Amino acid sequence: MIGRMQPLLRSLLLVLFVYAPAACQSVAGRPLSQESGAPSAASSALPAEALAPPAPSLILLITVDQMRADYLDRFGPELRGGLARLARGGAWFTNAHHDHAITETAPGHATLLSGRFPRSTGITANRAGVIDPASPLVTLPATPGASPFRFQGTTLVDWLHLKDPRSRTLSVSMKDRGAILPVGRSRTEVYWYYPDGRFTTSRYYRDSLPDWVNRFNARKLPQKLAGKSWTLLLADSAYHEPDSVSVEHGGSDFTFPHVLPSDSTAAAAAIAVTPWMDETTLALALDGLTALSLGEPSRTDVLAVSLSGTDIVGHAYGPDSREMHDNILRLDRNLGVFFDSLFKLRDPSRVAIVLTADHAAGRIPELAAKTLKPTPTRVDASALARTLHDMVAAAGIDTNLVYLDWQTVLADRNALKSRSATLDSLLSNFA
Repeated sequence: MIGRMQPLLRSLLLVLFVYAPAACQSVAGRPLSQESGAPSAASSALPAEALAPPAPSLILLITVDQMRADYLDRFGPELRGGLARLARGGAWFTNAHHDHAITETAPGHATLLSGRFPRSTGITANRAGVIDPASPLVTLPATPGASPFRFQGTTLVDWLHLKDPRSRTLSVSMKDRGAILPVGRSRTEVYWYYPDGRFTTSRYYRDSLPDWVNRFNARKLPQKLAGKSWTLLLADSAYHEPDSVSVEHGGSDFTFPHVLPSDSTAAAAAIAVTPWMDETTLALALDGLTALSLGEPSRTDVLAVSLSGTDIVGHAYGPDSREMHDNILRLDRNLGVFFDSLFKLRDPSRVAIVLTADHAAGRIPELAAKTLKPTPTRVDASALARTLHDMVAAAGIDTNLVYLDWQTVLADRNALKSRSATLDSLLSNFA
């Protein structure tokens, strides 16, 4: 896990090998104690094969979308559940980060089980992620679908299946890209959330939802939250962040409590910006584990769970908000309940847990300390795009060949080979 990384825009990576404490005797310079599983002098004399732990029956990948590295330190004393269990009992990797330029959900998720940079996976940004009109959703055929058709190469899922064709995989998330990209092009069990309150998939994977997903959707857990209020988990005095910050959430609904709409359909869409989204996703993952018999002792399966709530809360309220503080505490508790349920169903010694993030986030510019250098500034992307357009036109270059797409300047260099020097000079001045 990235412990105290600088800069803190980098995300968190923690690996906890629950099934193999002896194999993690020294991680990031931290030797484990005898109590944590280091072999005794007598046992160290045994043959290597006698000391080798059994292969895990379940690899559990938990990705917390937009999880910053500093959250475990900031909120550590208040953590009591799953995050606390991992942080205090896991192996910390202090020099691990997403080493690519565009740290977004799609490229981040594509690296997790492939171990490769975006230039190799083909997933360089969200806009070039999973949207695929040729793979409509099974529940909403008229809606643009999703698939991993842009993803290049293989992942851990493919390698496990090549070694043992019996290996099974389930990947779930609120976001389509969060569910799809960790497992690459594998045509396996992959499901994500639609704002109408149902989990779905696309025809890339199957023609209809399996019975267990239909049963889960029929429970209408999101719809039953209509009219509920997101209130603080702890006493008000435990939160040092101001509650009334008008730059949060677009200037509306920026104080606790946050009340969901009374209409069940609207509530199902609104839970995305509350901790209930991750709670619902974890509930689906647990149902899927049972329905698919993941983690049976005779093979190694993969359960990938991407939790999107932290990202949605972070975009709405920022990483320094009271909402984010409470969200992390509730994520901790929800993961604790999930782990307790999981370990009642599967042998904890045969489960390997990986906790990571796909990216993190910067502070809201208006709230950042003025002492930070460079000083955070809110940028008008539309104004930047117009500036680039005018510069390109003034240089006599076709404006259709060079333009600003979110945070990236796209240029057709093949069409501009004869103007490469002019283009490079123009882009240097623009930067």
